[in-house]
Amino acid sequence: MASAQPAASNTRERLLLAAERLFATNGIGGVSLREISAAAGQRNTSAAHYYFGDKDTLVRAVFEYRMAPINAHRGHMLEKLRSSGEDRDPRRLLEALVLPMAAGIVAGGYYGRFLAHLHTDPGYRLTYDWEEASALREVWDAITETLGDLPPRVLRNRMRMLRSLVNVTAGEMEQRGATASGDDPQEWALDLVEACLGLVTAPVRESPGGQG
Repeated sequence: MASAQPAASNTRERLLLAAERLFATNGIGGVSLREISAAAGQRNTSAAHYYFGDKDTLVRAVFEYRMAPINAHRGHMLEKLRSSGEDRDPRRLLEALVLPMAAGIVAGGYYGRFLAHLHTDPGYRLTYDWEEASALREVWDAITETLGDLPPRVLRNRMRMLRSLVNVTAGEMEQRGATASGDDPQEWALDLVEACLGLVTAPVRESPGGQG
């Protein structure tokens, strides 16, 4: 009985990694729990169902598995911004949004492509209401607050576009094999921060009636 828990933990992690890879390459809707179990090397094809119950729970578990270290990195960045008084600087907040996520994408990994599929699949709209995403909620709320002078319609649209830009770019750059060099931020991630800044701070066009 003493060795049962470590073995179960390893099996769960193998299932998570297999699910991430298959979701990233085949799309979330194109993968079954049985296929994930087989890809994880489980002779029991019901293993994924045993550990996670259903696909929705497994999708969220993959997200949480990757989000935990990213959340810690992002939280550390936010603490530094608060200490320096830069916690309402749009560029710094966007760095806190983008750079931890980019650092979590490693050569040969699948998290970026998993995120892209998760974002574009109409069946999955995660609400970041758990502890592993606390820093993501915090930085997202702070970005929204810094843009509070925008008309509500424009603000809603730009925040939706921001989420799309970050998630889809992450998947594309991972697919292209973009990797980090030591502890330095990835070049594409720095370019993404600039693109995001341009998006959220772009001038507001006038509507046909002269309203912003």
